[in-house]
Amino acid sequence: MINKFKQWLKGECSGWKIPEVLWICFCVTATVWLSLLLKDSFIGILAAITGVLYTLFAGKGKISCYFFGIVNVLFYGWISFTQQLYGEVMLNWGWYLPMMFAGWFTWKKNLGQEQIIRKTTLPLKSKLLYFLCSLAGIVVYALILQKMEDSQPWVDSATTILSITAMILTVKRCSDQWLIWTVVNLLSIWMWYKAYQLTGGSVAVLAMWILALVNGIIFYIQWNRDIKKCQKKAISQ
Repeated sequence: MINKFKQWLKGECSGWKIPEVLWICFCVTATVWLSLLLKDSFIGILAAITGVLYTLFAGKGKISCYFFGIVNVLFYGWISFTQQLYGEVMLNWGWYLPMMFAGWFTWKKNLGQEQIIRKTTLPLKSKLLYFLCSLAGIVVYALILQKMEDSQPWVDSATTILSITAMILTVKRCSDQWLIWTVVNLLSIWMWYKAYQLTGGSVAVLAMWILALVNGIIFYIQWNRDIKKCQKKAISQ
């Protein structure tokens, strides 16, 4: 058991380039520094750090991202509850948490070299279907959140429904997830900025979403580049 764990840990630490390691260090350090400077809570800092690490490890295609993800959704859900963002609470505890385990098992079956997952992309018809379903879900859920006296029902609904869609695509290993995450990140930055203005919401969480936005754009480019490389390699063979 111990040898298997050591072998797994070695695989998770392999395949990282020096710029990637430096970027991880910068993201974590910047989050902690900003949080301490503005006197954020310990829970907020922990949620932010694990959220940043989840995005970075998921972008690299490492299955260990789900460990950070589980910790993140537990604490992020609690912070959202204190800010009356009930859509975020239900999203994290009711959807993200079980999907973390689903993602773990799915990715485990699709690992390539250096324990990095094999990436895919959606056909055009599937992209259109996901878009229409997400749009309908946003409208319906926003109306529900309004009745629950959610502080930001439409933004909260959009981030929730789009996050559900993006998480499905994450488990499916689709590069399209990063486009949706980019929209989610932009909306989340706005939502948590408003929360900070109104009630002094977590600055660490706000910083987490800003870094997630940057990382999402980077990973969208990287994943599509990796997919094209694999396609060219398959054709040449």
